[in-house]
Amino acid sequence: MAITRNLALARASGELVKNLDQDDVLTPGVLARDIAAVTGNDGVGWTTSRALDLLPDGELVGFEGDPAAGWLEPGFVLDRWRENGFRLPVHPTTLCIRRELAVLLGGWMAVPGSDDTGLLLAASVVAGGFFESAVGLHYRKWPGQGSAAGSAHYEAVEWAARMKLMGERADALRGLGMRLG
Repeated sequence: MAITRNLALARASGELVKNLDQDDVLTPGVLARDIAAVTGNDGVGWTTSRALDLLPDGELVGFEGDPAAGWLEPGFVLDRWRENGFRLPVHPTTLCIRRELAVLLGGWMAVPGSDDTGLLLAASVVAGGFFESAVGLHYRKWPGQGSAAGSAHYEAVEWAARMKLMGERADALRGLGMRLG
């Protein structure tokens, strides 16, 4: 999916880029909230919002452990990702990012899965973020989903390689001491 997202990034001309998987559903007002969060707060290069799993029967299920609404310090997402066994404190599919920042970071990572996680981790160490507690996404869960539990997405060797590479990229950026925004 990274190839498609990066080719779309090359065609995009706006100031902000919104991440979205083809099987997920944006909630009303999320785009306006994303724009306000990024453009209305000094130092914010990206934003995420609360997500709910949309189960096949239509039930919506939340996640525990969302951060407090508002400013997220650079490094917060990376640190929590590591502390929680490579589980993000925010949902990467809800990412809205300054286009210039996405381009600077090379766009979505060229990995066979979790490319949005790689971009979010990289952005999170060089720019402050914002978490919106209002639900911005219904993350569709279904048996044929590429990232469903038990799918190839979690094959141990490949998964470990992706997590290692994403962490190394974020660490390298952090090591540069670069802060944007």
